[in-house]
Amino acid sequence: MDELKFVNQLENNGELFYQNFKKLGDFYNLRHKNKVLDYISNHKGIIVLLNELKPHLVKNFPNAKFDLTYYTDPESDKFSHIILYVKVDEYTFDNGVMDGIDAIFWDFVPLMQKLNIISNFSLMPALYN
Repeated sequence: MDELKFVNQLENNGELFYQNFKKLGDFYNLRHKNKVLDYISNHKGIIVLLNELKPHLVKNFPNAKFDLTYYTDPESDKFSHIILYVKVDEYTFDNGVMDGIDAIFWDFVPLMQKLNIISNFSLMPALYN
């Protein structure tokens, strides 16, 4: 299905949106779950992006964990967005995690532009807790 058509369905069907949001929790660790839910409910294309990202994340970071969190700039609420943390071991963190993250990010820029969410989402590296 076309990504924009699916976003339109998510916008017009609250149950479909919530079902798809709940499914995100099967793969992503949702930190600040209610804030993430509120933010994504206003930027539904993020669900499409996250679904498309899954196989690429698994392929490039098979041992990683993936945390979704809501971030608000301490200076202004206007600069809030969703951050996807790619959590890896120290060796991976020190040896190329950013190359992999950058490659994925740049591959998905056209989709983020199409969904009009490029300023609403970022990918960042992190270490396992």
